[in-house]
Amino acid sequence: MENIRIAVLGAGHGGQTMAADFALRGYTVRLWEDAGFYDRLENVPSTRKITISGKINGTPTLDLVTDDIAAAVEGARYVCIPTPAFAHESIANQLKGTIKPEQTIVLYPGAFSSLVFKRVLGEACPVVAEVNNLPYDTRIKSPGKVFCSGINPTNIAFLPAAKGTEMLDELRKLHPFQRLYSDVLECGLSIVNPVLHSGGCLINIGAIEQPCRGGFHLYEHFTPGAAKIDLALDAERKAIGQALGYYLRPIEDFAGKPEGYTWTWQDLYMQMHGDIALTQISGPNDIFNRYLTEDCPFGLVPWAALADMLGIDTPIMDAVVNIYCLVHERDWWEEGRSLEQMGLAGKTKEEILRYVKIGK
Repeated sequence: MENIRIAVLGAGHGGQTMAADFALRGYTVRLWEDAGFYDRLENVPSTRKITISGKINGTPTLDLVTDDIAAAVEGARYVCIPTPAFAHESIANQLKGTIKPEQTIVLYPGAFSSLVFKRVLGEACPVVAEVNNLPYDTRIKSPGKVFCSGINPTNIAFLPAAKGTEMLDELRKLHPFQRLYSDVLECGLSIVNPVLHSGGCLINIGAIEQPCRGGFHLYEHFTPGAAKIDLALDAERKAIGQALGYYLRPIEDFAGKPEGYTWTWQDLYMQMHGDIALTQISGPNDIFNRYLTEDCPFGLVPWAALADMLGIDTPIMDAVVNIYCLVHERDWWEEGRSLEQMGLAGKTKEEILRYVKIGK
């Protein structure tokens, strides 16, 4: 196997899992964590070892664990970023002057962040790929020890979109991406979590704020009402996609459903309760968990902004955001991902579609 170096930026659940997975597969892996969270890794920087169990098993040794982003990405062919979307703009700014045109940035998931990287990095921005979901169902058990309960099917898009057919087979060496989206806008509209998490979190806010002994488990508490909210959100998301010329089926892809499949709330309820990779995942145990504070401002808010630009009504989406604004005492409409942050403000639909195709 060719000696390929990969930088994994972010050492949370997904980052530690991804670093271990890549290292076990023979890649040279450098793991970076922001200085503000570096101490949480305890002895991982000195041992450079991560023990992973579950669907993936082993204790590989990483090439480097560091809080120096320049050292992490030096010589890396791929710069993989499995962090929550709220970290992306900060990481993009830290990569200024460090990232090289021949490198490839891969975001897991993207949430339109390729457009943020392009705005921040400008002409120095390399090819950026967005994935519609984290490839792993995983949790950190302690620093340097992770349990991966499932492997998720994922799809991918590129900015500029024209790079997709050229680079898809190469990127499939990292993960077996099932489908190439037409562009990163379609990918950003196809993220699974803002729909699947929102119904369950919204309808269980009381239980999340005051979890019973043993903690809260979202998928065990996924109710018929949660399924109905999720399907309403999905219908609004699909209407946005249709107006842009996309055929969206993110929940169907995630669940492995065939073409032409139509959900009922009963089907979705049974799907969530019947997936052992999901039901054993604990949390969220407070309302400031990323299931709410990422999925709302970096999923629902930009979707609603695109809907407004297109003249599409999204009453359920707007209602969920407004309730989260209330319980968090935050204005997610102002703090969430905007068309301005994505470099799309003031553009027509046709100009936006051209921009995501060619990246300029």
